[in-house]
Amino acid sequence: MTAYKHILDIHPNACVVHVNFRPLYANDAFARFSGLESAEQILSLDSLMVLIDSEEHADAQIRYQQAMNEKQATPAKIIPHTDLFGNPAIVEITDRAIIWDGQPALCTFITVVTDKIKKQRRLKKLSEQDALTNIPNRRYLINTMNDHQQNGVAEQYYMALIDIDFFKRVNDQYSHLAGDAVLIQFSELLAGFCDEGDHLARLGGEEFVLLIKSNNLTSVEQRIENLRSTVETNHFIIASNGNHEAPRLRCTVSIGVTDIVQGEQTDLPYGRADKALYLAKNSGRNQVRVQLAHDQT
Repeated sequence: MTAYKHILDIHPNACVVHVNFRPLYANDAFARFSGLESAEQILSLDSLMVLIDSEEHADAQIRYQQAMNEKQATPAKIIPHTDLFGNPAIVEITDRAIIWDGQPALCTFITVVTDKIKKQRRLKKLSEQDALTNIPNRRYLINTMNDHQQNGVAEQYYMALIDIDFFKRVNDQYSHLAGDAVLIQFSELLAGFCDEGDHLARLGGEEFVLLIKSNNLTSVEQRIENLRSTVETNHFIIASNGNHEAPRLRCTVSIGVTDIVQGEQTDLPYGRADKALYLAKNSGRNQVRVQLAHDQT
């Protein structure tokens, strides 16, 4: 064990050995991680629980029992951590049952992964963000809908597929830069429409989607009709013109609405909303149509 202890002493990652969170050994890296100056200060603690965020106490006990019972390393887990000085970090923890001084104990390795996790989150956000409007994109929508299905909350949502009417005319008459300006302002209008729990994404071109959290179709239809009316009366600034007032443009939207069924594939509600949107467009545009799942049974 002497050689093993020597390795842990110089290991750059935080390490502590304990029995039911009573410390038997800690290296200096663990002391620094905890906000203390030396390993001796760790060993003077009655319990390591004072170093663990209170919301993690129950999970720490579960990990301890799992590792001690199964005699193998627990899966690495990433958790938030705050040291004794209040400094926050994101850490990866691995536990393994060992024999220490002739008795069963748990060896816990801790790696600070704050920068790594922040980078991963930043890259994920960029991959799920529309480059023009800075709102979420199709990838975000698919991931969100899959999460809702896995978490059993999909039926709490309705989907609204929104398309700006005759948008090609904006690009053709005023330029693509003007069209981009309209899309940016339109996305801001939609973002302001969202309530807590709603999700917004741009699918591409002039097509957007809203996931509206509600258990009442009538209230959803009222909200969507209010949105359609708001867009119709709104004026979008399409260009800057020096000291002169910028030209303004009015647009309308066609919207298809559907419900989401628990357990169905992501493309099914999209297909229903798209069918409703097609009906709205072919009935004169600037209107809302609804196509529910039970309408197809």
